[in-house]
Amino acid sequence: MIKSYYLVHTLSERGNAMKITIAVIILFHGLIHITGFLKAFDLAEVEELKMPITKSSGIIWLITSLIFIATSVFYLADSYFYIGLGVSGVTLSQALILQHWKYAKYGTIPNLILGIILFLSI
Repeated sequence: MIKSYYLVHTLSERGNAMKITIAVIILFHGLIHITGFLKAFDLAEVEELKMPITKSSGIIWLITSLIFIATSVFYLADSYFYIGLGVSGVTLSQALILQHWKYAKYGTIPNLILGIILFLSI
């Protein structure tokens, strides 16, 4: 009886650590998208973004960022809303990447990882 309690408790702790890690990755990906908004509206000098970003595209960068942040929160709250939000965020993010493929192609990697996590969550 005691052994099974410790086994379940240990697995639970590992699951929570993994969940927090995934939520932080989603949050970080969302925060990266804020840079496009900041550059589009000249609110910050973002040297890492070499391509020009229009104001309308900057709004999409902001929306994508907010979607990923909300996805992270809903994921931690065990609400299945995170799946729909996450799919929307990955779709918008990938659309932005395709628009600036030469500079942003490596953003496909976290989108692919998030897409797999979302698919496995269904």
